[in-house]
Amino acid sequence: MTKIIASAVLVSALAAAPAAFAFQPTAIPETGTFTKAPVGSTVTIETTGKFGNRYQNYFRVAENGELEFVVQDAVN
Repeated sequence: MTKIIASAVLVSALAAAPAAFAFQPTAIPETGTFTKAPVGSTVTIETTGKFGNRYQNYFRVAENGELEFVVQDAVN
């Protein structure tokens, strides 16, 4: 009986593990608003993380002119 409980705990822990190690963007800059950029256009901002890694951050211009974060790619 304890083997069944132990294996159930192990399976549930392994099922929850991918969420704990999911990719989380780093080095996302604070952005302002755009007044002359068309709504829906894409803006790319390159940043450097705290360990020196470079990232390309892609944003979309919202209707209110603010930038909405879309995705981040590592620059090699």
